[in-house]
Amino acid sequence: MSELDVIGALTGTDKSSSVSWAWDYLRHYEDLFAKWRHSPINLIEIGVAGGASLAAWEQYFDRATLVGIDINPEANRFGQGRVFIRIGSQDDAGFLHGVAAAFPPTIIIDDGSHIAHQMIAAFEALFPALLPGGVYVFEDMSFHFEDSPMPFMGARAHQGLAEQPIYDYLNKFFRARAACLAAPEKSWGFARYAYENIDSIVIAGGLIAVRKKAPRDISGDMAVFEQHLATTHDRETALFRYAEFLIKHDTSLDRAASLLQDLVAAQPHEDSHWNSLIHVLLRLNRLDEASAAASRQVALTPANAAYWDRLSGIERMRHRPDLEIIAMQRLAELQPDLAVRHLRLSELHHQLGDLPAALTAAHRAAALAPTDANLRHRVAYLESLEK
Repeated sequence: MSELDVIGALTGTDKSSSVSWAWDYLRHYEDLFAKWRHSPINLIEIGVAGGASLAAWEQYFDRATLVGIDINPEANRFGQGRVFIRIGSQDDAGFLHGVAAAFPPTIIIDDGSHIAHQMIAAFEALFPALLPGGVYVFEDMSFHFEDSPMPFMGARAHQGLAEQPIYDYLNKFFRARAACLAAPEKSWGFARYAYENIDSIVIAGGLIAVRKKAPRDISGDMAVFEQHLATTHDRETALFRYAEFLIKHDTSLDRAASLLQDLVAAQPHEDSHWNSLIHVLLRLNRLDEASAAASRQVALTPANAAYWDRLSGIERMRHRPDLEIIAMQRLAELQPDLAVRHLRLSELHHQLGDLPAALTAAHRAAALAPTDANLRHRVAYLESLEK
């Protein structure tokens, strides 16, 4: 039984299951919103109309502040008690930012114009203001399909000024979540923010609910790991998985480093342990320790170019060209046909004052990439210095 659906039927909102043109949203909302029923959250709903849904929210959420947004000043009559009305357009970013600043939202429901360009504008203005763990809902998506049983205005009219239908706009976020992508390579601005902050997307009979990521409290999980470490017979595996868990959740990184240091001492030939240790030491900006660990790893696996490359990068971060050049010389031996290795060697020799060696390395780089004008210019520059 859905108590919220009963409340909706009694207040006369079409979000219920039993009012004319009923969308049957409220049973889904009960699943999505139940944890906040008795919490002092802010709920923003775009589109007030006759005020029926605001009345339903007021009955269901006993401590929430409810904010209705509408372009019609007559909607002001519904503002009383915990219900506030703000008059403005959903594609006015400045207006929306002001509303969200005054009422930081946990739930946002777009039941406004249903015009795609305005829906997109509202989402891009308000989703960044949605509190972590909150939910942003697009309602009445049926209007955006030509074969919809709800043909009001028609799908093309609902696209408005948008370059694409709203479902195509949202599809890139569906695909990213389904493919487990944090963010596609070619994304920036709001798109990147959305890719990185959308936790999940729920589709339920005409509505799309977008959940925003929230920090996860893993203190209880850590206690379970610590207890398991004290009793397990496979301590090395448990240590590594615990360290990986801490790194993944970006917490207690010093503890993760300590666990991994124990592991590499006990199992020095496990590359995965060294890789994780160096990674976490770099995250902690403990560069001297990262250098020592990377040096130890390349000593154990001297033919691995990737490890030498990482060591050279660490020494560059430490501003130690004298040590970086050792790693780069080894890289040039392992990858003699890569011009970039010889170019970097040339730069390091020059930095350390060995002009002949710098010129020799530059000649080698230019020979490997004869069409690269920058390399030819470097050779000419070094030759001019040698004269």
